[in-house]
Amino acid sequence: MTPRDATAHAATSVAAPGAALLVNGEPLAPVPATVLDLVARRTGRRLRPDGRPVDGAPLGVAVAVNQEVVARSRWAEAALAPGDTVELLTAVQGG
Repeated sequence: MTPRDATAHAATSVAAPGAALLVNGEPLAPVPATVLDLVARRTGRRLRPDGRPVDGAPLGVAVAVNQEVVARSRWAEAALAPGDTVELLTAVQGG
């Protein structure tokens, strides 16, 4: 996210300060600073700045913030704000 994107992102947040983030329809507070922080928190995995797990095992996670997919390479710079809506999707194997 560029500084200009971050400014636009902050300007589009509709919730009052201190409000929660919505993750898969559930409120989450306090709001993590970035998508990377959120994914690490929700998966319980340590992640490198590029979004890959430190342990090298597959992560199988995709993230959309306010209906826009955030590329894994941008997770560390993608800021989150109160009122944002996040969809955190995990891959499932089976048939």
